[in-house]
Amino acid sequence: MVEAFVFINTEIGAEDEVMEALIKMPEIKEALIVYGPYDLVVKVSTDTAENLRKLISEKIRKLPKIKSTTTLIIAKSIVK
Repeated sequence: MVEAFVFINTEIGAEDEVMEALIKMPEIKEALIVYGPYDLVVKVSTDTAENLRKLISEKIRKLPKIKSTTTLIIAKSIVK
């Protein structure tokens, strides 16, 4: 399993609309609107690195009103 956080910048005021579109994707496990340099942070999970690439390149980045993304692949996690 490959998990990652994707930080997303949207057009001004489009955060809710983009979040609603993202959460419909089965690979999106969590979506948060945040303050700071990014507008949204989503946690994604796929079975392979190639499917992660496809998710980001072919689904997430092609959504209307998304301006840019930054992806951090999770190397190790501890859930409390």
